[in-house]
Amino acid sequence: MKLLTLSGLVTLLSMNKVLGFVSKSLPTVARTRNSLKMVKAGDVAPDFTLNDSEGKPFKLSSLKGKKNVVLFYFPKSDTPGCTKEATAFSQSLPLFNKANTEVIGISSDSEQAAFKSKYQLSVKLLSDPGGATRKLYNVPKSLFGALDGRVTYVIGKDGIIKKVYDNLIDAESHVKVAKEAFGI
Repeated sequence: MKLLTLSGLVTLLSMNKVLGFVSKSLPTVARTRNSLKMVKAGDVAPDFTLNDSEGKPFKLSSLKGKKNVVLFYFPKSDTPGCTKEATAFSQSLPLFNKANTEVIGISSDSEQAAFKSKYQLSVKLLSDPGGATRKLYNVPKSLFGALDGRVTYVIGKDGIIKKVYDNLIDAESHVKVAKEAFGI
């Protein structure tokens, strides 16, 4: 009997052609109970400090009053869906910059430099190896706790969350939703 690894599971889920029939139901059905407590629109965005891909500390509150923020949590660097999402955000970065918006990706990977370099990503990537900010934002796990969730938070300059988008399967849709939130 061959066991499915986490990497294999992520690859399988990224194949929308095969799993297209569950792409609308899976993100909300296969969640842990934690998703009921997820930070929501209207809440103050919880502050945190994490290291970026260069190992430098980044504090979310450093942008308060200065820039809007798109904060996207993704399951794992260098997997098909996460690569598509980070690449799509990077390609749209000039539009977000015009809207005075910082785009920040966070995963539980211990470092992001290799991922950022390999795909020439221009968005800020942060490492959350212990999952502390995932817990702070109550980002739900997917597939009955086997996989970190994919959630995007749109945060105004005032530090208030304007929109929350939760969809594990359609990684690139997160970019579209964030653009719409800022009228881009």
